[in-house]
Parts: sequence; structure tokens; C-alpha cells
Amino acid sequence: MKILARRRLDRLLSFGVTTAEVKSGYGLTTADELKCLEVVAELNAEGPLELVPTFLGAHALPPEFAHDRAGYVRLLTDEMLPEVARRRLADFCDVFCETGVFSLDESERILCRAHDLGLKLKLHADELTPLGGAELAARLGAVSADHLLCVTEAGVEALAAAGTVATLLPGTAFFLGVAYARRGG
Repeated sequence: MKILARRRLDRLLSFGVTTAEVKSGYGLTTADELKCLEVVAELNAEGPLELVPTFLGAHALPPEFAHDRAGYVRLLTDEMLPEVARRRLADFCDVFCETGVFSLDESERILCRAHDLGLKLKLHADELTPLGGAELAARLGAVSADHLLCVTEAGVEALAAAGTVATLLPGTAFFLGVAYARRGG
């Protein structure tokens, strides 16, 4: 994992990138999420890029929790997040708030726990459906709401009023083959 990451970071550096956010969220077990963030810490210490670590354990629901959503949310809030915070392995916590992934209520529980543990907040919001993730991000004081392919006018207004950065990721829309939300002006 570290060798592959180093190669990718070196490529970013060759393009003049000096800072990059690196997210976990692909292990979905406590051990794998911690391992990913530990590698980010090692790479950050080696430099020359500045890496910004984000815990994204709520990126998907693992298959073994398909019938126990509440159990996985408890694992995130009671085990993973406290350990990430204790070890100071992440600056941010992000959640994929989306229909079929994490609900508004589940996302809020996870993010409130992260905030209580001293992590700053981000949210994958309104990427595939207009669920209200932008409004949630704004209400919780998230640093950013990301993706926003299906953000509503109310979501745009909430983000602006809260000072939450709207991070647009058109590459995702291109990859998914979906139209990007546009605001007339």
C-alpha cells in the first residue's frame, strides 16, 4: 500500500501539487482503517508533500453489516472514531451521506461523534440524490460539502449562509456519466 501511494504522491508532486487530502474508507474494519491512516502519517512524515488525512470509515456499509446498519454505525462511533482521535491519525471525518449508503440521521450521529472527539467535518453530500446532505453539512458547520451533483437551491443557500465550502468534483460526474448540477446566474 505504501509503495503504491508513494508513486502516486510523486506523480502529484511532478505536476506541482504540494498538498493533498488522503482519505481512508476502503478497509471498513477498525484494523484496516487505522492501517490506512498510519500509512498516510508515515508518508506525511517523509514529505515532501503535505498530506491532510481524513477518516472516511463511513464510505460504505460493509457486507457483513448488511442487516445491521446500526451495528456498523456503533462500530464507527464507539470504536473507530475514538481510536482515530486518540492516535491523532486524521484531521477530518467525512461521511458518504446518500440514499442507500448513510442516511441523514446516521451521518449526523457519526459526524457529531467526530466533532465531539475534536475532528473537523466534511460530507459527501447530494451526489446521486437530493437527500439534504448540503443542508446537514451547513447545519453542523462542516468545512466542506463535497460532490453536490444533485444539490438543491436550498442546499446551495444553506452552504453559502454557513460558510461551508462547496467542493465540486466534475470528474466524478464524468466517470458516472451523469449531468452536473448547475446554478443559473
